[in-house]
Amino acid sequence: MRLDTFLVAIGMLLMSFSSVFSEAAVMAWQQSGGMIGSERFVLQAHSIPGQSGAAGYTDKEARKLINTWKGKAAYSMQSRLSLKAGNRQIEVEAAGIGGKYTDFISILLDKGSMISQASIERRDQVVVVSDRLADDLFGSTDVIGKVISIQNKKLRIIGISRSENSLMEWMTNGVKPEALLPSSVLADINPESRAGTIMLQASGDALLNGDMEVNKALTENKLPLGVFKVDIGEKNWQLIQQLPRLLPALTGLLALVVGLLWLRQVAGRTYSRMKHALQTGDSSELMRRERLYLLKQVQAFIAIGACMAALMLLARYSFFIPSEFIPDRWIDLNFFKKKLFEHWQEKPLNYEQLLPYQLMEVRLNSFIPILTAVGLLLGLPLFLIGIREWRLRARPPKNRYIRLFYCIIICYLLIGLILLAVNLPQLTSPGLWISLFGFCLFTAAYQQPNRKDDYVER
Repeated sequence: MRLDTFLVAIGMLLMSFSSVFSEAAVMAWQQSGGMIGSERFVLQAHSIPGQSGAAGYTDKEARKLINTWKGKAAYSMQSRLSLKAGNRQIEVEAAGIGGKYTDFISILLDKGSMISQASIERRDQVVVVSDRLADDLFGSTDVIGKVISIQNKKLRIIGISRSENSLMEWMTNGVKPEALLPSSVLADINPESRAGTIMLQASGDALLNGDMEVNKALTENKLPLGVFKVDIGEKNWQLIQQLPRLLPALTGLLALVVGLLWLRQVAGRTYSRMKHALQTGDSSELMRRERLYLLKQVQAFIAIGACMAALMLLARYSFFIPSEFIPDRWIDLNFFKKKLFEHWQEKPLNYEQLLPYQLMEVRLNSFIPILTAVGLLLGLPLFLIGIREWRLRARPPKNRYIRLFYCIIICYLLIGLILLAVNLPQLTSPGLWISLFGFCLFTAAYQQPNRKDDYVER
């Protein structure tokens, strides 16, 4: 493989990987949020009161809030507990859950059933354990109905959650609880435990008045306002979701520029040829002689315009900018200075109380911008350099298309295998693939003139 083709292939691979892998990761994160998805308010405790190191509301306070909330609601109380079965004893991360927990967090059960809301209200002595924990305690996952002990309380196992060898599992390592039990039972075992995360189903206008809606509910229940930081799920979802679309949107703009240059080139050559022909003959003879040429040029003009419009439509995306990031005046240095200081002085998240869904959001906010930057700043320039080398070497169009076809096949198969290996969704948006590969074909097909007067005769 020559250097120019290598640059094209590597550029295409980096562009495709940065966008497709990022979108697949965002899809997996969305799917982990249960049936509620991003339509939620997340109240995350950021202070650490009491000797236990726990943060947030008591079980009674959290139950009071979710019972008066107009939509679905749930909460989690994280704690580290020592579980005993026979002669084996293991200390693991456990979570006491309340409300409609499975509507907000997707839990895959291998066997048995999940803790119901009725079980939580009845304070049933039941527990759901992971397949890893079951194997460590009993040497088997066939443990439905067996009993484990937690501080002299005997809990019956009613379900086995399945662990997956996937990127999402690796990203949430350390916060995913190995045991789930009713919040009331955890409160009895550890009275100092607190609900560090509360999830509330958001209304349709959450982006406009979400904070006011939550604060109103807290005030009506006579709960302190400064204990939790309120995150609007829809806003966080839109901010992360648009990152994989930055590169396709840029390729759409580049396709527009290349298309306009190409249309200008076709129109210029046609004008130059017709002008020259009119100087050597009459118009009736000219139209009869150049009719086939004009028909081909019109067809080329329409085809280029249609391809350009299709790529623009596929790459088009309505980007979201939160209202708090828009200054009243465009040139307002104090506004941007204030936002920067707020970001630096923001209190760190209480990782002890984070749910896997929340930790996944933190991880995505860390690595998706890096992947996007790789595609924009490395993949796209390498691809354009490779295309330029093809033109300098005067490779014929047929040769370019054949090489691009093999590059597309390799990129698609390689990225598909990577997504399969890390257990991410393979069925990403077809428009994402088409816009990226369509841009590559469109750019490779463009015949850039070597001199200024290549298509305009003077």
